[in-house]
Amino acid sequence: MVSQRILCLAMALSLAGPGQAVLAAEAPAVTPECAADAPLDTRVEAVLAKTDRPEKQRANDANRLSETRFVLDHIKPGDHVLDMGAGGGYASYLLSAAVCTGSVDSQNPPKWVEGFKMEPARQALTSARPNVHSVTADFARLPAPATPYDAIFIGTIYHDTYNEDGHDAVAMDKALLAALKPGGLVILTDHKTADGAGASATNTLHRIDKAQVLSDFKAAGFELVEDSDALTNPADDHSKNVFDPSIRGHTDRMALVFRRPLQQ
Repeated sequence: MVSQRILCLAMALSLAGPGQAVLAAEAPAVTPECAADAPLDTRVEAVLAKTDRPEKQRANDANRLSETRFVLDHIKPGDHVLDMGAGGGYASYLLSAAVCTGSVDSQNPPKWVEGFKMEPARQALTSARPNVHSVTADFARLPAPATPYDAIFIGTIYHDTYNEDGHDAVAMDKALLAALKPGGLVILTDHKTADGAGASATNTLHRIDKAQVLSDFKAAGFELVEDSDALTNPADDHSKNVFDPSIRGHTDRMALVFRRPLQQ
């Protein structure tokens, strides 16, 4: 027996013109998480459910869930995103799935790629996710994208940029501004240090003062659009190195979103 659903589809195709029928037959299905109105919970669950991610990364999902939700709340299907200081690609995998038909540039400095022997992991990432492209460049020498970015994610590595020789924070941030489309976002998380410490602990504790970050991006021409407490931890007294086993993975972190003004 022919189902009612099949009969309805056949009738719809017979009423359409030849060109319309072909388009209807070839149109790819949109997965729920890639729908324009997909709720955040659906999108987060979908990107975390991808089984092609390294098991070591998947084991860290619960610990990083708050950050994942914060980041993906500002990413949409079709976006062109830069994952700055991507490391082994944890966020690049998630962003790759979240942008759906969009693309991700996964950047690391040459010293990181060589020193941490990242190339095999990066090749595995780009092989598994064709919409991810590896970028090897120093933070101060990021290549201009062929098309402006919709968003740039800087996940707990902004303090590291201060440890490069001759670093100029405002100059780097101005380059990020230029790489974004008007209205484009910088989504930034980082480990907080004590108020008033500025950039004095970027290489010792791997932390940075939130006031320093806010000042840098304001000087570069960005607008602050969100200062979230999603990643705060009052139990962190800001005195320990972020790799100290007693605090690793549970540091008090800032969660900021900056925007390139529409008129720039």
